[in-house]
Amino acid sequence: MDIRVALLLALTALASCTTLPPHRPTSNSTEIFDEESGSTLLVVSKPLVLARDRSDVAAHCRDYATLVAVEDDQSGKYTQYLLLYRWSTVDRRMSPPPGPDEGQLKILADGRTIDLKPLERPPTSLAQRRALHVPEQTDIVYRAYRVDSAMLHYIADSRELTVRMPQEALDTPFIVWEDGRGALAQFLQRAVAP
Repeated sequence: MDIRVALLLALTALASCTTLPPHRPTSNSTEIFDEESGSTLLVVSKPLVLARDRSDVAAHCRDYATLVAVEDDQSGKYTQYLLLYRWSTVDRRMSPPPGPDEGQLKILADGRTIDLKPLERPPTSLAQRRALHVPEQTDIVYRAYRVDSAMLHYIADSRELTVRMPQEALDTPFIVWEDGRGALAQFLQRAVAP
């Protein structure tokens, strides 16, 4: 047998052994290793950014809520979370950020309300800021919520989507500013957790 043919057959056999498992199809989600927890995180490629107008304080100011879907893989145990970054372009002196006890989140999707309470301890640090879609702002309130695939599918498939934070002094809704629902649907195709 020609050595080139033998080499080609060996490379073909090797390539068939290195394909991804069936539950992890290729997509544009990001996979990162969290050195603090020792887990692998699958992160949605584009977050959902919601905003509310703050013309009551100053022209062209807004409060923002960035939602990032994450799946935590700790040695084959999969858990899904929504990370929330609450930030604002309003001067802190005019509108202080939410306090440490103000973490309730109400997601309203197509008439259904999903009530979420924050975890005492977020599942990951923000060391890998870019991969976790942390906004460039310096004053960010970071919260995390445990969710499941059914909730995330409902959010991804929704046509009308708003968010409320009822414990804040201003309880007006945040509306979609940058739509990441398509990226969330792609993330769910790759995710493993039920």
